[in-house]
Amino acid sequence: MSPADEKGGPTGTLLEKGQEQPGLTLDEAKERAQWLADRVRGRRTGSEEPRRLPDETIEDFVTSDLLRMNQARRWGGHELGQAAVVELVGKVAEGDGSSGWVFGLLASHFWLVSVFGEEMQNEMWGADPTAMMSSSFAARESSVVPVEGGYQVSGRWPYSSGSPHCSWAMVGLMAPPSGPQQPPLMRWGIVPRADYSIAEEWDTCALRGTASNTLVLDDVFIPEHRTVDPALILGGVGPGRSINPGSVFSLGFASSLGWYLGATALGSATQVARDFAANSATKISTFTGQPVLSEPLIVHVGTAGAQVEAARAIMRYRTEWIDGRLEEGQMLTREESLACACDATSAVRLCVDAVDGCMRFSGAAGLALSNPVQSGWRDVHGVAAHMGYNTDAIFGSWGRIMLDLPLPPGFF
Repeated sequence: MSPADEKGGPTGTLLEKGQEQPGLTLDEAKERAQWLADRVRGRRTGSEEPRRLPDETIEDFVTSDLLRMNQARRWGGHELGQAAVVELVGKVAEGDGSSGWVFGLLASHFWLVSVFGEEMQNEMWGADPTAMMSSSFAARESSVVPVEGGYQVSGRWPYSSGSPHCSWAMVGLMAPPSGPQQPPLMRWGIVPRADYSIAEEWDTCALRGTASNTLVLDDVFIPEHRTVDPALILGGVGPGRSINPGSVFSLGFASSLGWYLGATALGSATQVARDFAANSATKISTFTGQPVLSEPLIVHVGTAGAQVEAARAIMRYRTEWIDGRLEEGQMLTREESLACACDATSAVRLCVDAVDGCMRFSGAAGLALSNPVQSGWRDVHGVAAHMGYNTDAIFGSWGRIMLDLPLPPGFF
C-alpha cells in the first residue's frame, strides 16, 4: 500500500493523462479494501435517513483507487479480474451493505465503459480518468427516436444506484421497430450530467443508502458514438476490445456484473454472522439473568457461518475459473455463462438463508434498529431482489439446458 495520509488511507499520485504504470497487486488492493471497510463501518447507520452515502465515503472510494479495479490499464486501471471483485467488494460490504453495493456498481461501470468505443472513452476519461457513471438499463417510460447522427431521447429510468455522485449516466434505449416484423432497436447510451436530472424517488427498506434514484431525460440528443449495441457487450465483443486487449474485456456483461453485486450479499452476510455470534455469546435472559448461549443456539451460529463460507467458496471457485479461462484466451460459451449466473445466484441464496437464521434466532432483540443484524438482513434481501438473482429465470434456464430445451431470449 502507498504511504498513509492523515486519515490513514492510501495516498499516491493519480495517473496522468496518457501515462501508463503498473496496476495494484491483489494484496495491495485487499489492504485498501480493509481500510475502506473500517472507514464505512462507522457510517453504517448514517446513510439510511438521507438515503445516500456521505460524500466522505465517495471520497474514500476515489482515494483508494479501487473503483478502477477493472478499468483498462490505458486509463490507469488495474485489470485485476473477477476473483478480485469478490474479495474487494465483499470486504467493503462487511463494513456497510449500501457502501458495498454502490462501490461494486461504480466499479463495474469502469469495466463497462472500457468496452465501449474509443471516442466515448476519450470523452468521459480524457480529462479525468476517475470520472464515475451510474446506470439504469430499463426505462419506466421513454421515447427514443432515431435521428441523423444519433437518438432523441426522453423518459424516466429508475434504480440508478449512486446517481448523485456521478458525472455521467448510462440508460437503456429501445426505439420502435424500423418496419413490419422487425425487432425493436436496442442501444445502451451514455449522457453527461448536464443532460439529465435526478428525481429522488428511492425510499426502501433495504440498501437505503444507495440513492438508487430515477434519471430523467427531457428531449436529449445522444450521439451515436455514445451508444453501443448491448448484444456486443453481452457477448463479450464490445468495441472497446480493439484498444483494450486485457483478458477481462472479453467477458460477457451478464457473467461480469453478477459478481460485483453478489459480493455485497456475501460481505453483508459475513458481518451479520459475526454480529449474531457476538450477540449470542453475551446475551442474557431478561427473565433469569442467565446467559442464553445454549447448545441449539451454538448450532444456529455455526449453521449461519457455514452457509456464508459455502457462498464464499462458490464465488471464489467460479471467479477464479473465469479468470483462468480468460487468461488462456478462451471466451465463455453460452452454457458456461449461464453456469456463472447459477453459481452467483446459488451463493446469494445461501447468504439469504444465513441471515434469515441469524434474524430468526436473534429474538425480539433482533428487531431493534440499533441491532446490526437486522440492517444486514435487510440489505442481503435487497441484493437478492435484483433481477440478476431471479431463481425462476436463472434456474429455469439451467433446467432447460439439462432437459435439452431451447433457452428463451435474454442475456444468455
